[in-house]
Amino acid sequence: MKTCFHIALLWLAGNCQGQAPFFKAHELGEPFQQVKAGFVYEDYNGVLWFGTTGGLFLFDGIEFQPFLKTDSTSNHVRSIFRDSKKRFWVGYEDGSVYHLKGQKLRAWQLGQQGQNAPVNGFAEDGYGNIWISTYGDGVYIFDEKKLFHLDSTDGLPTNEVYVMTTDKAGQAWLGTDGGISACSLAGSQKSVKNYTTQDGLPDDIVLAILPNSEGKLWVGTHDGGVCLFDPGKESFEFPIDKQDLGIVKCLELFEGTDLWIGTHGNGVWRYSLQQGSLSHLPPFEQAKVTDLHKDIEGNIWVLTNARGIFSANRQFEFVATNFENVQAVLTDTKNRLWIGTPHGLYSHQMDWDGKSSFQQHLEKLNLNTVSLFEDEFGNIWIGTFGQGVYVYQPATGATRHISLQDGLVNGSIMSLAGQKKGQLWMATLAGATEISYSGDVLKNGALNIRHLGRQDGLGSSFLYKVFIDSKGRVWFGTDGQGVCVLENGRLKNFPIATHLQENGKLEEETRLYAVYSITEDQNGHIWLSTDRAGIFEFDGTNFQHLTVKEGIRDLEITSLATDANGLVLIVHPTGLDLLTPGSKHLIYYDEEVGMHDLNPNLNAVCTDRFGNVWIGAKNTIIKYSALKEDLEIDPRTLLNNVSVFLEPIDFNEVNVFSHRQNNLVFNYMGLWYTDPGIVKYRYRLTNYDLDWIESKDRRATYSNLPAGHYTFEVTSTENDAWLDEPIVSYSFWIKKPFWLRWWFIALALPAVTGLFVWYQRNRDKRIQLVNLLEKDKVESQLAALKAQINPHFLFNSFNTLITVIEENPKLAVEYVENLSDFYRKIILFRDKEIISMKEEIELVENFSFLLEKRYGSNFRLRMNIKNTNCYIVPFTLQLLVENAVKHNIISKSKPLNVDISSENGEYITVTNNLQLKLTQEKSTYFGLQSLVMRYDLLGKRKVKIEDTGNFYKVSVPLIQ
Repeated sequence: MKTCFHIALLWLAGNCQGQAPFFKAHELGEPFQQVKAGFVYEDYNGVLWFGTTGGLFLFDGIEFQPFLKTDSTSNHVRSIFRDSKKRFWVGYEDGSVYHLKGQKLRAWQLGQQGQNAPVNGFAEDGYGNIWISTYGDGVYIFDEKKLFHLDSTDGLPTNEVYVMTTDKAGQAWLGTDGGISACSLAGSQKSVKNYTTQDGLPDDIVLAILPNSEGKLWVGTHDGGVCLFDPGKESFEFPIDKQDLGIVKCLELFEGTDLWIGTHGNGVWRYSLQQGSLSHLPPFEQAKVTDLHKDIEGNIWVLTNARGIFSANRQFEFVATNFENVQAVLTDTKNRLWIGTPHGLYSHQMDWDGKSSFQQHLEKLNLNTVSLFEDEFGNIWIGTFGQGVYVYQPATGATRHISLQDGLVNGSIMSLAGQKKGQLWMATLAGATEISYSGDVLKNGALNIRHLGRQDGLGSSFLYKVFIDSKGRVWFGTDGQGVCVLENGRLKNFPIATHLQENGKLEEETRLYAVYSITEDQNGHIWLSTDRAGIFEFDGTNFQHLTVKEGIRDLEITSLATDANGLVLIVHPTGLDLLTPGSKHLIYYDEEVGMHDLNPNLNAVCTDRFGNVWIGAKNTIIKYSALKEDLEIDPRTLLNNVSVFLEPIDFNEVNVFSHRQNNLVFNYMGLWYTDPGIVKYRYRLTNYDLDWIESKDRRATYSNLPAGHYTFEVTSTENDAWLDEPIVSYSFWIKKPFWLRWWFIALALPAVTGLFVWYQRNRDKRIQLVNLLEKDKVESQLAALKAQINPHFLFNSFNTLITVIEENPKLAVEYVENLSDFYRKIILFRDKEIISMKEEIELVENFSFLLEKRYGSNFRLRMNIKNTNCYIVPFTLQLLVENAVKHNIISKSKPLNVDISSENGEYITVTNNLQLKLTQEKSTYFGLQSLVMRYDLLGKRKVKIEDTGNFYKVSVPLIQ
């Protein structure tokens, strides 16, 4: 589980009063609150592994996944390593070594059975030998066949090894209590060379060793601070002035930028390789730092003993200010930062302890500063809104005011730019102004002022930006008329950008209107930002348009700038987008790196002499460092699990499945530690999906796949455009069932022919059976209908009706209604296979009413049916009641009792007392036989008939 803890962030923000990156806190999770992370290791695929006192953890940017031993030994991890054969090594505090294979840790025997010294390091030399360092038992070397032991008897100054690394030559460098040891193994020949204080090492206790790109080694010691060792010259250098750093536990290097120093109890220090200065990082004062690590995205990870795990994107640093509105920024040749605000001019200085201080200049002038520039004499040119331009020398305090009286045509200087010595261009609200000077203008240097307006060919006199490119061309961003360029003394306007449409063929024209900012990439292409129309790239002939479709996430662009690596920075209120000009790839940076409520001003941006870009924003100044490391620009997409019917498989080994193994689940992740929540995915299954499927989920499920060859492809992005992101794939094959394979078909043809003949014959039999059922059904319906409309029944019914009419006309009406309902239901139900029990009961009740009026109290029908939520064949109960009436005597002395009741919820039973007529009515007995046959054909339970001599009982199965 990973979150940015608000309390931790508030603590960091509250203490971060100087220049520092924005740090986020990460927690291992609820069950591991007491566990302390000791170090971090970055795998070949960019995955971060953490060694802790409570086990091995994988971190995907969102959550931590533990990998724990299954035995009772210690889970305190001291070292992690992946060798060139992709084996994953884990060293523990108790001296044990394990390999992680799949999801399980498997023990690997190191040395003698009793070896219990903590395993604190792994390395691989140029010969593929695995070096294993311990604290107390020297070093072990594994050459795939034999395990060698290197200790004090072989020349090591001590068996207590703190740190181990290898260089490009394949040597292993050890930091011990006795200095630095350079070790190698050639065949079975061991070699050890030691460097101590006698050789220039400031302290014999060496806790950290870090190689740089030049093959030199940065060395951190217990009491002697940090030094730089040159193995070729076997000499020590001391670029960092003697400081009381404390115990140096770990080091991390951003090549050509700065060296990070982690101490035990004295927090984090940074040594700037650009400026040669050392500063303390305020957020980690007095922290016990256990590890420092830079990842492939440019993040710096800081692990502390008490405060936990923190990370920040090293490319961005923040200087907190009280300025609500920063209108201009400038870094001078002395690395001072200048800030222009509506209320004056300020400079920023960072002290050695990391704390910031601001100094106001020319306070009495109350300058509304909107642009800044430094000339070759170290003078600061201050462009103001409505007050002209001031030239200021910080060292002496001397100033010079250049105003309308000196030849300016407008006092609002929106932008300043200069490239040649003695020349400066200004963008104003009344055109462009060129100032030429022959010497230091503060020492009576002569000024020559030239103005360019609409009458000279400028498309508009209202200018936002002036920019001088690498060819010396001067570009002007205008209000309403696009961009204008001054080349070889001639002005050329571009109010309209002609560019290709999406199909790459047809040309399209887009009006530029207002151009706010201008920059140039390393290819000499000019980039323009416009008012709500996105940005344009101009190669000297054609324009290319980039807008929301191409991934530009905010069209309210305030500034453009180019860093030392040639990347274009796009500044807007949401944050910052980093554009690679060639591929048009974008990386988004915002709150996750510390950009909150930016509210940047127009063109409040500058580039210093090291290629770092400074951006003015609300209550903060952002410093963007163009790192020299080859950073990843896309999330690292990993396929981390494939499951078949939810059972994980080793997808590196298994890719053929049976036809039954056709439910697959793919788990993947896109590693983007800078902002893991922004990552989006798209995937497809070739030969199945018609197109890519976009999702934020990290799982894809495919069910009931038909047999065939498939390839699952997945990619991820951190922006809103899909360009050339790397694709991860997994190909597999689902076999056909054996009955669809050629050999089975060849063998089965004779059998199929026989089966076909057999099928045809059985089909004829089934048809005959169905016809028989239909015939029986029709005959049954006909018999039921005949039984009710036979002359005797009608005659008796009408006789009863005549009697009732004479005696009780009201009852006669009711009798007719029941007789009518009875025949209506017969017609309604006759075509149905089954009817509900409620409908059958209503039919019986109608029939019973007619019988009771005919026989009076001599006929009694009692019903006790508990379950009416079931079904029955139509006329079943009515037929059985009719049979009882038909075959039995009904008289005052011998009344007929018929009981209908449910039996165990499975049967309904019709029972009558048996008092057979002496002379039976003529009958075909078809009704009862048909009922029995229909239930047999329906496949339900059989009808049960029971004759006890006294009672006649028929049980009919219920249909649920």
